[in-house]
Amino acid sequence: MIPEWKKQYICYEKLKNILNKADRFGILHHDDNNPKQPREEFFRNCEQELNKVNLFFSEKLSEAHSRLATFGIEAREVSGSEVRGDIRHSDVKRRTDNIKHIKRAVGELYLGLAFLQKYQELNYRCFGKITVMYDSKFASEYGLKWRIERLEASPLNTEQNKCEHLMSKLEIFMLQLEGGDKIRAMKRLEVPPIGSTPVRENNLRYIWTETDLDLLRPQLQLYKGSFLFIEFLFLMGLNLYCYSTSAINHRLIFGLDPRDYLSHYHIFEMAGGLTVCWCASVLASLHPPVLSIPQQLHPLLFYSFLLVLLLNPLSIFYAEARRWLTVMMCKVLAAPFQPVGFAECWLADQFNSLSPLFIGLRDLLCFYARQINWTDMWSANSPYAVSLDCAWNGIAVTCLIQCFPPWLRFAQCLRCFWDTGHMLHLLNAGKYFTVFLMVTFAGLYNMARERSFLVMEVKIYLYMWAVVTCVGVIVTVSWDLKMDWGLLHGNGLLKEEFLYSHQPYYYAAMLADVLLRVSWAINILLAQMKDSTAATTACIILAPLEVLRRCIWNLFRLENEQLKNCENCHAVRDFWSNLKHLERDRDEQNHKTASEPEKWKEKFLVE
Repeated sequence: MIPEWKKQYICYEKLKNILNKADRFGILHHDDNNPKQPREEFFRNCEQELNKVNLFFSEKLSEAHSRLATFGIEAREVSGSEVRGDIRHSDVKRRTDNIKHIKRAVGELYLGLAFLQKYQELNYRCFGKITVMYDSKFASEYGLKWRIERLEASPLNTEQNKCEHLMSKLEIFMLQLEGGDKIRAMKRLEVPPIGSTPVRENNLRYIWTETDLDLLRPQLQLYKGSFLFIEFLFLMGLNLYCYSTSAINHRLIFGLDPRDYLSHYHIFEMAGGLTVCWCASVLASLHPPVLSIPQQLHPLLFYSFLLVLLLNPLSIFYAEARRWLTVMMCKVLAAPFQPVGFAECWLADQFNSLSPLFIGLRDLLCFYARQINWTDMWSANSPYAVSLDCAWNGIAVTCLIQCFPPWLRFAQCLRCFWDTGHMLHLLNAGKYFTVFLMVTFAGLYNMARERSFLVMEVKIYLYMWAVVTCVGVIVTVSWDLKMDWGLLHGNGLLKEEFLYSHQPYYYAAMLADVLLRVSWAINILLAQMKDSTAATTACIILAPLEVLRRCIWNLFRLENEQLKNCENCHAVRDFWSNLKHLERDRDEQNHKTASEPEKWKEKFLVE
């Protein structure tokens, strides 16, 4: 809203409260025989607000007409003095001052008309939205009837083109005052963002206004997932550095070839290179004329670049490491159908912390499938995508995506229980089942919250989510500390043997795990709130914190695995399962070979 005109706008909240009150108590009945019903109160208030808005809009429009006529009279006087040719020095100075004043006045009137146009558009949309809300809440057509009879016939609609018509006249007039210089004329008539302070001109070629950034915000949100991936790479490099300095043999733990593997230098190199590419893509998206590429394509090009790097069949860019990662990802996806090793479990755990990356991929598909006009993309007037909302962006789809990473680990735990019969794996599966409950109740809460009349349901689902979240956080933190990290086994809250040099590291990690687990649970709830700017901002902050928590978890998880290898004296990879299969095949082959002479002897005796 224009701050100075705030009292002249429609009182939207007042009308909305009338609807919510009537809907909450169920007192709105569409009975034409009952004249005393809340419907009359609602439309009576709509009529009062419409009259107020129409009166203010008409007054401002009449004021603009009168000022435009005054400018025309002054302009004829100035141009007539130029034609006479008998102007003295003082007249020339007075004429110059008059032109300067006229230019300033024209600029102010043009700005006022631009504000009036925004005033008309916003009020018209609000009247339309509140009446549509009325019809949708109470399954009626009274709102449609009121819009046709009153709103469409009001000056707010019938005179909506007058502002644009007067503004075009002022543009022509300013062009005449500037002697035909269109650039100077349009610069004088430039409309600044509402509510912002003037910015002093500098040497920057492009200065983005608040409106431009609002239009670009959905596109910039597509880069969130790739940012988390790059952060994860940096932290993985830090993990590898800590492993090398603490004598943790991660190559043995992950089953890597000790003669050919990536060190932390290689990981930092990849992360740094992708950071440069990511920054270049974001800057190119903000300044599309630099590369003459439509700005809507830049996120797609960057993600395509990442996919090509991963699936490139050539023996470049660490081909063996990329092949290992691809194989491990396929094994993770096929968890219930084949045996599970440590590397597959570890990678599935990483996916749990990178769930915003999967949501970002969903937004990417939604953006390019529903929000982009591919035919007009290369035109100069190609429209921006104003949102990421589409059929794939509902709460149900978000819940399914949030449940996908914990489902992978849940399936792995069930497979491990099937192979070994240990109840510990079944308990671990129960831990991931609590995540399903957290996501489900968060989704039910947000669905009820979107329907303002379901007040009781909102409270019930919120309380149930809070209870499940508390239980889930307690279970996951306990499992992290006792089972994954091997802590709480003596020596205070720690363990008898540890590899990192300072004990305060362990206490700090325990505290961080508790706090960041809570933030992770809250992020599950906030990630489904699409109508809240504060929730979106909080998700942007909490998602990188979850990646940081996973980095801390990796440090102590592999330390615990290294201590187990030391306890069992495992210094090389264990191929015992493969050898058992080879021995079984060899025994079968020997038995088959030994039975051949008996068959020939029996055949000879028969003959």
